[in-house]
Amino acid sequence: MICPDCGYDNIEGVDGCEQCGQPLVDFDPATCELEESISRHSIAVLSPKPAVTLQATTTVRDSIRAMAEKKIGCVLVMDGERLAGVFTERDVLNRITPEMSALDEPVSNYMTRSPETIRRQDSIAYALHQMDIGGYRHMVIVDRYGEPTGVLSVRDILRFLCVRFAEIRSESH
Repeated sequence: MICPDCGYDNIEGVDGCEQCGQPLVDFDPATCELEESISRHSIAVLSPKPAVTLQATTTVRDSIRAMAEKKIGCVLVMDGERLAGVFTERDVLNRITPEMSALDEPVSNYMTRSPETIRRQDSIAYALHQMDIGGYRHMVIVDRYGEPTGVLSVRDILRFLCVRFAEIRSESH
């Protein structure tokens, strides 16, 4: 069975795509328009922000400063050219605030290692599902080579849902 999202040729009868994880069960046309929208649209329509990257040796203090200056909730931590982890505002609250001496340590000591990633062609529904399962507020977007290209935030999805909900309501009235 060919996956409608990524085009991968799966073994007949599987419930989910082995390449991208999208469900392959029959789509129920009776679902609501909002559900159909998040299943049909890829995350590319959300215009995710470009990734802000820092090296693993950057201090926690400088990492927090970069997030504050750019008004973003996370930075990607690189080990040379390779994605090593992600450092978020939640890491600051949960890992740094109790131990303020950590401010001058490398961010790599406090980042989330080997973060889950998604691709621009993945559906909004898939991204939302991954965020829910993992408890993430941010997802790293990678290209086909695994190189980070952007960051998707739950706020990006919320903005889409609000706009789409308003469109659906205005169409029904």
